[in-house]
Amino acid sequence: MTSSRNELLQLIDLQVENRLTDSDQQRLGKLLKADPQLVTLYTEYICLHGQLHWDAGLCAAPIIPAAEDAATVETTLVSNTQNTSTLLNRNDSRNAPRRLLALAASIVAILGGWFAVSQPNKPGENTTHTTPDDPGSVQPSVVANDNGFTDELKPLELRSSSPKNTPTAEAPVADVKPALPMLPTKFEDDVVVARIDELLDAAWQEQGVVASPPASDTEWVRRVYLTLLGRVPTLNETQGFLVSDSPRKRGTLIADMAVNPERASHLAVVWANLLVGRTERSGVNRESLLGFLAEQFKSNKPWIDTVDQLITATGRNDQNGATNFLLAHLNNEATPATAVTARLFLGEQISCVQCHDHPFDKGIRQQEYWALNAFFKDTERRTVALTDSGMGPKTKDIPWQLTDRPQQDRMTYFETRNGLKKATLPAYGGHEIAPGNDGNRRKELVKLLATDSESKVARAMVNRMWDHLFGYGFTTPIDDMGPHAVVSHPELLNLLTEAFVKSGYDLQRLTKWIAASRAWQSSSETIADNAVDNPESGTTPLFSRVYVRRMTPEQVYRSIRIAIRSVGNQPVEESEMNSQHRRDWVGQFAQAYGTDENDESLDFEGTIAQAMVMMNGEEVDIAIHQATEAIRLGTAKPVKSPTDALNRVALAMLTREPTPREEAAFRNRYRSLSQQNPNGAPMAAAVEDMMWAYLNSSEFVLVH
Repeated sequence: MTSSRNELLQLIDLQVENRLTDSDQQRLGKLLKADPQLVTLYTEYICLHGQLHWDAGLCAAPIIPAAEDAATVETTLVSNTQNTSTLLNRNDSRNAPRRLLALAASIVAILGGWFAVSQPNKPGENTTHTTPDDPGSVQPSVVANDNGFTDELKPLELRSSSPKNTPTAEAPVADVKPALPMLPTKFEDDVVVARIDELLDAAWQEQGVVASPPASDTEWVRRVYLTLLGRVPTLNETQGFLVSDSPRKRGTLIADMAVNPERASHLAVVWANLLVGRTERSGVNRESLLGFLAEQFKSNKPWIDTVDQLITATGRNDQNGATNFLLAHLNNEATPATAVTARLFLGEQISCVQCHDHPFDKGIRQQEYWALNAFFKDTERRTVALTDSGMGPKTKDIPWQLTDRPQQDRMTYFETRNGLKKATLPAYGGHEIAPGNDGNRRKELVKLLATDSESKVARAMVNRMWDHLFGYGFTTPIDDMGPHAVVSHPELLNLLTEAFVKSGYDLQRLTKWIAASRAWQSSSETIADNAVDNPESGTTPLFSRVYVRRMTPEQVYRSIRIAIRSVGNQPVEESEMNSQHRRDWVGQFAQAYGTDENDESLDFEGTIAQAMVMMNGEEVDIAIHQATEAIRLGTAKPVKSPTDALNRVALAMLTREPTPREEAAFRNRYRSLSQQNPNGAPMAAAVEDMMWAYLNSSEFVLVH
């Protein structure tokens, strides 16, 4: 049901955007014919879409007679869906929603009539229906064929709706008792890791899949550095890990990575992108924000405390880096601040309830959005006076500051979809802030978040960190964890949430639990026994392997430099990795949308050609030449043979040994260069060719 539901929602999105293909139309018809629950979902979606664009829209249409057989049903459905694009392409935007609503009602009428005559009967019963002339009479169901003869109408083999009062897989269960604690107050890390493995193993057995075998040391060490530090390992780091024969070397490396300052810097970049985006924003001092985040992660401050400081920060953006989060989102009556706070810290996408109640979850209402927004009502942003800025006569980069000015009117007003004006006080989790409460509203919000019985802040971070390591979270998307969301592994999510809270919101421990799990130790390679575990195609992730994904722009930038300099054993300063040059380079791929949530897009295909052209091709060329010169002159580790040189390049670039085919190509190239210029430097030239080849391979930009 989950996969069908997700597929239906995708098809509806295409339909209302006039992008439905013929095959999509056929598939939409089959989905609606197969499951009445999907018909209900389809109708609600279309009605909502129409109402949002046409206030007078009504979910009504002339009743269409029920189709007489399955072929008629499907033909009618396809015909209706095909006509949708034609209707919507007409230059009458006011009538487009009306047509969508009519289409929805038509399909419901068709399917409703069909389901009424196609329900399978119990063994031994005849297929019957009541006639309009005599409601009490029961007659055999017959249909006339083209020759005028009548044949018995046989039920089609389609899923029918569940009987009333029969729970389904997604139906809420009333009066559920609170879950018992899964862990004691104090526990060892090994206990959590073992429980993760148990829960995943049980899920694999239930789904009939087998986890991929353990990743090789070369695959795994590259994954660790890219995921936790945001870059490929250096040649020395790779070789140091490979030569160790300690059975605990993986656990040791994970523990070292968790406290590595580079880990803090990488997380700071990740979260700065989430908090304020990659594009330049007025009032945001990115350098200050990065410094604040890096210090929080380096000191391993409890995540709930970091959330506290980001939400309650005051002062200048160049003196208090935490202020930059809200300074970026207080425009448009703080609606971006409301939506982004809920999405990042609570894992809930509530922007859709800004104008109306949630379409699929009756428990999420418009008033809840504005009650959360009310916590930011008193907060203002403004520039620092030029005389106080310390900038002298320059007006560029004048600091901004965040202040709180309590308003006389303590209510927040909003308008419903019907045009009614309503008022609300700040409220969260059933707790409302009284109008006479003069306390700082943002601080009141953080208190409520810290004492939330559902631990939403912890759940959201657990889900995001799982996605950070695996490439997918427990929900899709990871920041939409509302009551309506389907969780792939609810017990595992509950376990990690409980452990995270009891650990004091310890991010380093959370990272170690996930990274030490059997699943994260597995290869990313798909095997026959887990081929169905393919979330890339839209299925629910089973985590029987680590999913392959492309590097982010930040990872590409750092990895290119690390790999090139590593070949020549040249150092790379950490300050260079977080330079303004990197931020400017990454910013070329980002574009702000200017939406209510201050959204932005990232146009980055992950190709090295694109990366190096925009990075500075000449600079990269010089770095490669310096690396090959180091090999030629022996200033790097001495190279004994062409095979030794190729091994060095392959380990530095791709963190693996060269393949036989690569070895053959390298030897042929080395031999050809030696014959062309016996007095030249064939080794250096051949090494440079292989470096370019490896850099431009699709393998280089993958995290696997």
